[in-house]
Amino acid sequence: MKKKKEFRLHPALVFLILTLIIMIVSSIGGILNLETSYYSANAVTGDLETQRIVINNLFNRTGIQYLISNMLTNFLNFAPLGNLIIGLLGVGVAYKSGFLNSLFRMISPKVSRKLITFIVVLIGVLSSMFFEVGYVIIIPLAAILFLNLGRHPSAGICAAFAGITFGYGANIVVNGLDSTLLKYSKASAAILDSSYKVHLQGNIFLTIVCTILIAYIGMLVTEKYIIPKLGRYNFDEEDPDREHIITKKEKKGVIISLLVGIVILMILIYCIIPGLPLSGLFLYLKDNLYVDQLFGDNSYFKQGVVFLASTFLVIEGLIYGLRVGTIKNSRDLVSGMNYYLKGFSSLLVLIFFASQFCMIFKETNIGIFIVASLTEVLSNLQLTGILLVVVSFIMIGISTIFVPAAGTKWAIIAPVMVPLFMQSSLTPEFASAVFRAADSSLKGITPLFTYFVILIGFLQIYDKRKNDTVTITDAMSLMAPYTIALTILWFIVILGFYIVGIPIGINTSVTL
Repeated sequence: MKKKKEFRLHPALVFLILTLIIMIVSSIGGILNLETSYYSANAVTGDLETQRIVINNLFNRTGIQYLISNMLTNFLNFAPLGNLIIGLLGVGVAYKSGFLNSLFRMISPKVSRKLITFIVVLIGVLSSMFFEVGYVIIIPLAAILFLNLGRHPSAGICAAFAGITFGYGANIVVNGLDSTLLKYSKASAAILDSSYKVHLQGNIFLTIVCTILIAYIGMLVTEKYIIPKLGRYNFDEEDPDREHIITKKEKKGVIISLLVGIVILMILIYCIIPGLPLSGLFLYLKDNLYVDQLFGDNSYFKQGVVFLASTFLVIEGLIYGLRVGTIKNSRDLVSGMNYYLKGFSSLLVLIFFASQFCMIFKETNIGIFIVASLTEVLSNLQLTGILLVVVSFIMIGISTIFVPAAGTKWAIIAPVMVPLFMQSSLTPEFASAVFRAADSSLKGITPLFTYFVILIGFLQIYDKRKNDTVTITDAMSLMAPYTIALTILWFIVILGFYIVGIPIGINTSVTL
């Protein structure tokens, strides 16, 4: 009996269909005059502001006009687009010159495969403090690393993506997320107690613990589920020659490149240290907190970090290439920059439709409406103790599917959740800990997360199936084991700190 062929839709068409569905849903919401209101914490003034939210109908005259007139704007303003192009320029040079292949082959024989996977996930978690760098640079580097190990590159992509996304709320240092949560937590705590001081480092102990655990669990999921699921990878002539033995010339080239890289990194570090002569070049010194100077929305470092990382890789690849002879002229250099962009056209099509879907969904206000409605439910339930913690976690997790942006959600949720926690003798810092845990749990499987399309794109690059494509469901199925395992992990850690009552940060405990 002939096996029935599986029906598979290209993700670009899926995004188009989802866009039409959202427009229809918005029209129903508009006809029914669905609206709600919520308190929003002003991060600048600390005031609570009443916001009225209505479902915008995009299936009427005005909506169609918006769709047509903003298609180009939606596409060009889609966050991953520009950063992806800039990032791939640097990765391309570092790869085509042979620098990455030589570097990884020098390191990999001395380290076990499981440890390498652990390090990939860990670097993914840590890279979340540098915003888009993880998605546009760490992910392709992980793919190249796994290629040199003779393993399926998509496993490296999944491991890195999981670390970056599900580990977004974790880290070993204070970063931009902590600053964002602090602003809204402070304003929300003042509702009940204006004298309460919310600590910037109030979650640091919890996030350090989660960083290590996420890396370990992410490694286990990759090794036990993802690699067997992907199966054997069909290497071809375009892939690195795994039989190639590193020559002395290549080793020297790597060492020289790394030494130059260390010097560059030292210069970069000097430029982000305030108060030194000619330092602070990449800081926005008008902000009071150093974390905002470095990671705030106005920070020159934040705005240019992808460019800086890409430039670093270009320099590393160029020095290596000139040393070993893989780069002889400017044509070779530009050819390296163009390596990953040669097949960029299909990804551009995907990004075009994904950008319309995400921007149109945002314009309808459906996501904000759902978050505000769930927050109102939480307020009306008036829960206390462990039930409050559990229900808050679930509510935030559901909200993340529709509004992945952490700051947007916390501005709505904090004015309700923080006072509820304080009334239950739980600290505002613990409320933000529950939020960051739930926010990090389901972000990696929602198509509304703008960087989900990057996952699909990189998986497609290394997909060797003929006359087929990586679908949205393919990407979701690969992320599902991480989602289940790491959501459980975040939940257990939160409950563990709550039950045991140990400090979650500097000068901060679970209870008031």
